[in-house]
Amino acid sequence: MPFTENQGTRIYWDEQGEGPPVLLIMGLGYPSYMWHRTRPHLAKKYRTIALDNRGVGRSDVPPGPYPIALMAADAA
Repeated sequence: MPFTENQGTRIYWDEQGEGPPVLLIMGLGYPSYMWHRTRPHLAKKYRTIALDNRGVGRSDVPPGPYPIALMAADAA
């Protein structure tokens, strides 16, 4: 499983497909596998990269709050 780390928190991500990259970020509280209906269609033309926000799914769950700037840094 691929992980990246930001400010001491492990963030889960994975990729499917080939082509121009598309970053898939599910809303706060939902894991990346919730893209299961849309992602196969996107992956036919795009390199889809999905991540679990901190505190969700396979990413670490550090104490909050999670400011928007921090979550944007996780995605970057």
